Amino acid sequence: MGRPPLTSPSPAREPGGRRSGAQGTIAGVIDPIPRHLAGDLTGGDPAPDDFALAARSTPLARFVLDAIDAAGGRITFERFMALALGHPEHGYYSRAGLAWGRDGDYETSPEVHPIFGYLWARQVEQCWERLGRPDRFALVEPGAGSGAFAVAILTWLRARAPACFAATRPVILDGHPRRVAEQRAALAAAGFAAEHALIDEWLSQPQRVTGVIISNEYFDALPVHLVERRGDASAEWVEWYVARAADHVDGLAFVAGPPSTPQIAAHFARLGLLPGDGARTEVGLAAIEAMRRLAAKLERGYLVTIDYGYAARDLYAPWRREGTLMAFRRHSPQPDPLAAPGRTDLTAHVDLTALAAAAGEGWHTAPPVTQAEALTVLGLPEALRAAAAGAAADALRFVTDRRAVAVLTDPAGLGRIRVLVMAKDAPLDGLRCLRAIEATYASDGAARGDERPEM
Repeated sequence: MGRPPLTSPSPAREPGGRRSGAQGTIAGVIDPIPRHLAGDLTGGDPAPDDFALAARSTPLARFVLDAIDAAGGRITFERFMALALGHPEHGYYSRAGLAWGRDGDYETSPEVHPIFGYLWARQVEQCWERLGRPDRFALVEPGAGSGAFAVAILTWLRARAPACFAATRPVILDGHPRRVAEQRAALAAAGFAAEHALIDEWLSQPQRVTGVIISNEYFDALPVHLVERRGDASAEWVEWYVARAADHVDGLAFVAGPPSTPQIAAHFARLGLLPGDGARTEVGLAAIEAMRRLAAKLERGYLVTIDYGYAARDLYAPWRREGTLMAFRRHSPQPDPLAAPGRTDLTAHVDLTALAAAAGEGWHTAPPVTQAEALTVLGLPEALRAAAAGAAADALRFVTDRRAVAVLTDPAGLGRIRVLVMAKDAPLDGLRCLRAIEATYASDGAARGDERPEM
């Protein structure tokens, strides 16, 4: 899952977006980097660095090295990221004791405050209405994390939209059995029954559903290939692999080689654009395939993707030289994405253009909006005004609520997450989360619902 930056981005490097400098990117590993940042993992210190030993000796490190040896000396970064996040026992998202929110390595929107889920529940209800109020309405969340998002949505529906709640059939999905068990426990504790399943198993079932598939920071945690474009006139692709470090028996290092799959060049050919010469970037083939499979499961309905990402023209803009890969631990970006495998969260921004195209024929896509825009038109200002009415009786609660609003809409943090909405055999026009703020909060107080045009 993608994490908000800890400082404001540099406008010269990434206008309006998350900074993608040396911290947490491959740039600091491939290029020369000060020894105090590179540490022992990528080699060269004259004296042994015993602190770097701890970064190599995680339980997962041996499995990574075994995979490298079995593959003949190197693996793609996509394979490394898949192991680092998803190894059945020692991967970041499958290990025991994974903490969420402030007690973990990052804080996503559902952990900030339940209001995030409550607002999206309003959109879920409207989608149900737009689909003709079906008796069986699937509410599917892939990559459900702590379960907080699903609990909040269902809590609001039960309290505010009982007819929709009665029709709702929650489907909570994850990639790891331990997380599935924890999500089941979280929903049961809140009094909710749901179908809980591993993502691959559910996607492999032939039955299709009518409803909404909604995800929060799911796609940006799927593994990516790391590539570099070389050459002005024509694109020559180099892929960055993970291998044993030359000067440390248990160390890891990046090495360059030819592309591991022709799908990398084909990806950019479909987009009709190229990164700048010498630019390093990520290609999320796994995210594209995941979207294709999710879209295929919907007979009718909506796909709502809430994630760090950009349209392809911005993600692969010529000025973006170092991609968006970041590593996080204890709420701080880490300088080396290969360090502490299994104990470090890895994330990369998603290509929203490619995700929309992956859904296939019959889908209509609205231009992405920011999370700050979507939450505003879903009713965040009204919710805050209602909370303010009780501030005298409970000032501390109001301060907490107001802080949550600021965090969720911070344009340098969670507020600039993108919301991508797609529909199949269902109307996009008039969806509340796509309305223009100016029209929703007009001076006369009328919510006229002027909607954005489709792409």
